[in-house]
Amino acid sequence: MTRGGPERPLYLWLLLATLVLNIFSGEGSDALGLPISPDRLTLAASLGLLALDPWAWRRGRYRIVPAHVAMTALVLLAAWSALTSGTLLTPLGLFALADRLVVPFLLFAIAPVVFSTPQRRDMLLQTLVLLGLYLGTTAVLERVAPGLVFPRFIVDPSLGIQATRSRGPFLASEALGLVLVFCAAASAMLVARRRGVWRTIAASTGVLCAAGILLTLTRSIWLGAAAGVVLACLQHRTLRRLLPVIVVASTAFVVAVLVAVPSLQDAVSERATTTRSLDDRRNVNAAALRILEREPLTGVGWARFLDVNYEYVRQADTYPVTNTNIEVHNVVLARAAELGYPGALLWVSTVLLGPVRAAARKLPARDKDGADLEQWRLVLTAGGVTWLVSTMLSPVPYPLANYLIFLVAGLVLGPSIRPRLRRETVRSDSAGRLSPETGGAAS
Repeated sequence: MTRGGPERPLYLWLLLATLVLNIFSGEGSDALGLPISPDRLTLAASLGLLALDPWAWRRGRYRIVPAHVAMTALVLLAAWSALTSGTLLTPLGLFALADRLVVPFLLFAIAPVVFSTPQRRDMLLQTLVLLGLYLGTTAVLERVAPGLVFPRFIVDPSLGIQATRSRGPFLASEALGLVLVFCAAASAMLVARRRGVWRTIAASTGVLCAAGILLTLTRSIWLGAAAGVVLACLQHRTLRRLLPVIVVASTAFVVAVLVAVPSLQDAVSERATTTRSLDDRRNVNAAALRILEREPLTGVGWARFLDVNYEYVRQADTYPVTNTNIEVHNVVLARAAELGYPGALLWVSTVLLGPVRAAARKLPARDKDGADLEQWRLVLTAGGVTWLVSTMLSPVPYPLANYLIFLVAGLVLGPSIRPRLRRETVRSDSAGRLSPETGGAAS
C-alpha cells in the first residue's frame, strides 16, 4: 500500500502536484532560477509509484482501446522522425515530443487507474478550482494592479510574449485562456455539486476565470470558449433549458467588464479587427502545404519546420510577408509538414478516438459513478472544444493544456479499466431495475 492509503495514494497527490507545478514550467522555471521544472520530477515519481503499486491494478483488468494503438503509433513515428532528422536530443525536438505527444498520451492511458473513483475525481476537481482561483486572480491583477502579481516575472515585459495581455505564469495568453476554460468548467461542476465554503470558492473562481478569459485578448479562446459552453449545455437536458439565460448572463458580464475597464474596450476592439497575425498564419500554413506537396510521406522531420520554412514561404498577392519565424498555426498541418500524411492521419485518429469519442459518449446517470462521469464529460466538452478551435488556429505547444484535454478524456473513458468480477448475479429489485448482487466495483 502506498502512503496515503489505497483511496488517496501518493502517486495521486504527485500527479495533482504535477498539474499545479506545470504552470511554472519552461520560461517560468528559468525566471524562478530553478535548474529543472519541478513538475518533471513529480510526474516521474508519480508514474514510478503507480507502476509499482499493487493497489492501483487490482481494481480491474486493463483493456487496450483503439486510441491507445493510434497514440503509440504516432509516438513511435515522431520519435523515429526525430532520431533520423537529428532533432531527438535538441531542446525543441525533445520537449515538443514529450509535452505534445508522450506525456498527454500517458495521462490518457493512466487516467482510468489514477482517477478510478468519485473520491479521487473530486480531488482533481478541487485542484482545478483552486488552480483557477489563482490563475483567474492573476489574470485580473495583471490588468488592474500589476504590482500585486506574484511571482513578479509574470509582468516582466522582457519575458515571453504578449506582455500587453493577461498571460499568467505561462507567459502566453492562449495557454492561460485554455487552462482557464477548463478551470471555469470545473468550477461550474463544483457549484452544482457542493454547498458551503467550496461552493463559494468555486463560484468566485468561475467569475475570475471568465474575466481572465476576456482579458487574454485572444480570439481563438473567445471563439472556442463560447462554442464550448454552448455545446456543453446542449449535451445536458437541464442546461439546454438554461442556455438562453446563460447566453444573456454571459453577454451582460462581458459588457459589465468592458464598462468597468474603459481602456479594455479599445484593446478588445483592436484584437477583434487586427489582421497581421492572420497574415502570419496564412504564410506559414501555406508553407506547410508546399512542404506536404514535396514530402508527402515523411515531411521535413519532427521539429524541423522552423529550420526550413524560409525555403517554402512565398509572397502572396493579397497579403504581406511579415513574421515567418513561427510554427505552423494549425496542428493537423504541423503534423503533416513534419511527419507527412501518416503523421497527420495518426494525429487526427488520436483526437477522434480519444477526446472526441469521450465527449460524444453518453454515460448513464443511474448511479453515482455514472452521474459523476457525465458531469466530467461536460467539462471535457467545454474545454475540449476550446482546445480544438485553438489547434485549428495555432500550434498549441502548451504542456498543461495538452495534459488536461487527454487526462480528462481518459478519465471519461474510464471503462478502459474493465471490472474484474469473480461472480455476478443479477436480480430485479422492487422497481423492476436490474442491479448486481455481488462482484467487483466498476472503476
